[in-house]
Amino acid sequence: ARGLDVTPKSIAKFNGGGDKKSAALMNEIYIDEITHVEAGVRWFKFLCEKLRIDPIQSFHEIVRKNFRGNLKPPFNTKAREDAGFTEAWYLPLVSKKEGKSRSKTSEEAK
Repeated sequence: ARGLDVTPKSIAKFNGGGDKKSAALMNEIYIDEITHVEAGVRWFKFLCEKLRIDPIQSFHEIVRKNFRGNLKPPFNTKAREDAGFTEAWYLPLVSKKEGKSRSKTSEEAK
C-alpha cells in the first residue's frame, strides 16, 4: 500500500519537471495499485472468514511478527480507503508520536 502514499508525489514531480509522459505512466501505475491493494484486502478477508479469524487483528499480528518498527506516515487516506484499506488496518501499527501527524489526503500527498 506504500505505493498509494508515495506515487502522487512522484507524479507531481514529473509534471513539475515538464515530463508529462512519465507523469501519465505513473498515474496509470497509481490507479493499478489501488486495484491491487483492493484485491489483497478482499482475499485476505476471504481467507480470514474461512479460518474464522478477525482480519484486522490478524493483519496486525502478522505485521508485528514479520516487520520491524512501526509504519510511518504520511498516508494517502483517500486512496487507501478507495482500496478498502481503512485506517483501522494500519493506524494501530503507527507509533503514537508519528500517529499524531496522521494521514494525508490524496491532494496533500502530492
